[in-house]
Amino acid sequence: MCEPIQYDRISEMFLKRYQEYIVSKLKKPPQSAEIQYFQQLVNTNAVARDILNNSQRLCHIYDNPEWQSKVLDTLDLDLIYNNVDKMQQRHEDEYSDNLVKELLRYFKRDFFTWCNKPKCSSCNEDSHQEMIGMDQPNSEEQQYQCGNVELYKCQQCSVVTRFPRYNDPTKLLETRTGRCGEWCNLFTLILKSFGLEARYVINFEDHVWNEYYSPFLKRWIHLDSCEQAFDEPHIYSINWNKKMSYCIAYGKYDVVDVSKKYIVQNELPRDKIGDNDLSLLCRVLTKQLRKNLSDLELYKIFTMDEQDYLNSEKLKKTKEDGESSENKGRQSGSTEWTTSRGENGSK
Repeated sequence: MCEPIQYDRISEMFLKRYQEYIVSKLKKPPQSAEIQYFQQLVNTNAVARDILNNSQRLCHIYDNPEWQSKVLDTLDLDLIYNNVDKMQQRHEDEYSDNLVKELLRYFKRDFFTWCNKPKCSSCNEDSHQEMIGMDQPNSEEQQYQCGNVELYKCQQCSVVTRFPRYNDPTKLLETRTGRCGEWCNLFTLILKSFGLEARYVINFEDHVWNEYYSPFLKRWIHLDSCEQAFDEPHIYSINWNKKMSYCIAYGKYDVVDVSKKYIVQNELPRDKIGDNDLSLLCRVLTKQLRKNLSDLELYKIFTMDEQDYLNSEKLKKTKEDGESSENKGRQSGSTEWTTSRGENGSK
């Protein structure tokens, strides 16, 4: 009979061999036929080009130490950590979940504001603002990756106010206002600044949100800073009654089609890119993002992927905590705006 210590050695040996086997598979580059088809997709399909362009920007832009330092210098860390310390914690790994919940609360309640219409630069009111058109960003606005500028005229004092749609998250630390694009943009940087694994999720029907990998729950958790939502992937298609087709997640190490997680009902036709083509596109992009990782990093990400898959499958068999069939609609934005977007929960 083997001594107990021999069983330990044998198990360690098998684990090492298994890790080597997994890493060897993960290190295999995409086949030439896959690369050729990938290039063909990008050249012929507009959605494939958009996903490629998004991956080139969103997968690495937030891993900027200078930006992250600005976040930590700007946020009220004492308040955040004091509130986290007051929260109930069943396991040490749950600390990061509590931190994320507090970041969601702090960001929505204390730091950032929703902008239906900008306040008039003269009377400082927004109730009389009327949108009169769009403009190109000026030289100052261009410095902060401004895509376009909305123009509003105050019906009381006739002053025109500019609302630049900034894409530079560090500028948003100063302005502290915007709509879902600005909210998700800055909140992604905030999550990264606290050393958390985060993804940026784009829905083709004009909404964006985040995911965060929970060491406690061992799966990717849905986050929506606009709604202060934690692990509520059903809210869009059920609570908002939003109709959706594709949802793509962009992380440091992967590009993933996460549509099935969020489109519980009201699925629109998925005819902009075939499912097999989308799967290949995401697979090749993910391989490219992981090609320079060490063996240890590759295996760590593999275990995260496996844990996420297994724990997500378990959730499908049970009703999620807090899930509601109530069509209460979107909480961020004006009633007029959410109604125009079909996100007010009405049938």
